[in-house]
This record gives sequence, C-alpha cells and structure tokens, in this order.
Amino acid sequence: MLFRASVHVRSFGLRKRCFASAAASFRIPVIDFSRFREARSLAEKKETANEIVSAFKNSGFIYVSNHGISEDTVSNVFRKSAEFFKLPESVKAQLAWEDPRSNRGYVQIGRERVTQSANAAEISALREKAPDFKETMEIGRDWDSEWKNQWPKESDVPGFNKTMLNFFQTCHNLHVEMMQSVALGLDLSQDFFDRKIDQQCHNLRLLSYPPIKRAFLDGDGQARAGAHSDYGTLTLLFQYYLRR
Repeated sequence: MLFRASVHVRSFGLRKRCFASAAASFRIPVIDFSRFREARSLAEKKETANEIVSAFKNSGFIYVSNHGISEDTVSNVFRKSAEFFKLPESVKAQLAWEDPRSNRGYVQIGRERVTQSANAAEISALREKAPDFKETMEIGRDWDSEWKNQWPKESDVPGFNKTMLNFFQTCHNLHVEMMQSVALGLDLSQDFFDRKIDQQCHNLRLLSYPPIKRAFLDGDGQARAGAHSDYGTLTLLFQYYLRR
C-alpha cells in the first residue's frame, strides 16, 4: 500500500492547536507532534496518529509543530543553501543533474517544469513554453554505489557537505517517526513501515527562487513551480522566515 501525502513542517513552533487556512474552504490542521513523540502509552500515541491520518485523508497536508528539529538546525541549512546558490553559474553548472533516475546535482533555472501531466510530449512543450523559474540542488543518500552526490568544493561552500548529510539523516529520523504515526492511524503495528523505508531512498532538495519581475509571471502558463503531485511517501517542507 502506497500512502501518498505531504507533510509541511514548520520550524517555528505553534503554542496551541489551531487550523491554518489557505482559503476559506480549505483548512490544514496543525499537529503538535510532541504529543506522539512524548506519549506515555500506545493509546496516547494513537490519539495523535488518528488525527494525522484523518488530516491526510481530508486535506492531504498537515502543519507539524514540535517535531524535534531545532530552529538553529533548520536556519543553518538555509544559510548553507543560500551560500551555495550564490556561487557563480559556471561553478554550479559543473555539478549539473545528469540522469532523471539519480536525482543528484544542480538543476538550473528553466530546466524543469513540474506538472500533473504524464505525457512526455506535453511536458516537453510546457517546459519550452513556460519553464519553472527556480533552481534546485538535489542530494541523496551518500553511500549509494550507483548514484553519486554532486558536492561543491569545501573551499566554495565551507561546511556544506557535512551540514546537508547531517540534515538528511535528521529528516530520515523524523520520517520514520511520522510513518510510525501513520501506521498506528491505519490500525497497523507501529513498526509496520520501518523495514520498508530503512534504505533511505530519499531526496533532499534545496530550492532557490531568484527575484523576477511580476510581469514575467503574468505570462500564459508561467509559474515559479507548476501544480504537481510529489512522489514517495511523505514530503517534509521546511519554510524560511525572513526576520525584519
């Protein structure tokens, strides 16, 4: 059974349970995940697990507070990500993503067009007409024998490799806990998914949306990132907050 859902993880904790509304008719529940992680009984865990599965069935998304990843950790990842994207295009191009099966390396602005379409010709036409105006850096498990990560030189972005590998593992650990909650919410044993995700076939994707003029986005079909469905089991989306 493949349970497709997206988890939006907020790195800035919410103090009470509430609902975040993206539109008047669409609500995304906020889940205090510490109630699952710190539960003193299976019954307490199942209460939160049921809320999570119910949210996935009804909205497909949740906001997660108190997920165990510190604000400092997330902020440092964003700092290193910003340092990478500030590199000259010629340097980033040497780390270019080469094979769609690998999901490793740098993807320049205009190379990708995400869409709900599964038709190769239609996707190609959309990419030609209105490519996504964003750039990404894709990172996978570093011990993979077939697909290798494309790392920048340490002198170009000091600490980048170590920061991303540590964060990759941190996100995997949260992924395991989230899937344990999903298992309980589906009336399965808590460890049902553990051995199905232990190979860590994940993708850590750094995203950059460079400044553009509003008129550019008014073009037919133009978007920063088109509407799409993610693959895999969960998407952990971390947001960056600018502080004034």
